[in-house]
Amino acid sequence: MYVVIKHLTKLKTPQACHGKQLVQRARECFLRNECLTLDFEAVESIATGFFQEAIFTLLNEFGADFLKSNLRVVNMTPAVEAIMQDDLTHVDEFIERLMSRQQDVVDQELYDLNLAWLVKVRALARENALQALLIMGVTDEKLRLAMANLSMDEMQYLARSGCLCFAPRFTSQFIQGFGQRRYDRVDLILALTAG
Repeated sequence: MYVVIKHLTKLKTPQACHGKQLVQRARECFLRNECLTLDFEAVESIATGFFQEAIFTLLNEFGADFLKSNLRVVNMTPAVEAIMQDDLTHVDEFIERLMSRQQDVVDQELYDLNLAWLVKVRALARENALQALLIMGVTDEKLRLAMANLSMDEMQYLARSGCLCFAPRFTSQFIQGFGQRRYDRVDLILALTAG
């Protein structure tokens, strides 16, 4: 995905809220297993907080190693780079804002579902890599190891993200076929346990 920063807004100076918009686009891009290129062509100034909202949020969600291989920045002027460096040195302000946001109430059902899934995947990742792959869909060995080492605080933090932490592993054909046919309970149980 290629994002031209000056197209995020009609303002001459992108604001912190535009950094949040950029995070949404980046999530969509990364979830489709695409690389993201940010083009700062013709951007002469960026508001304080833009990079904090964008870069710190992405670092928090995806990690530095992932961003190094999947995020590119091009056409950044020295002035914008200086703003970025200044933004990124004020970590404390961003962390305070982030923590206050985390205290906000999230959808309790989504939180409970995410936390239960994260606890289960951590247990499987620690005990049996094959089950983590087959049951939970954890295909990457680095991800499996990272999941195995999550603390309870980290899992609670991830569960509060407001995003679904996992993807359904059914195909659309399976779901459509499932609703169209009638099965005996025994056949249904055998089909689900065999898959």
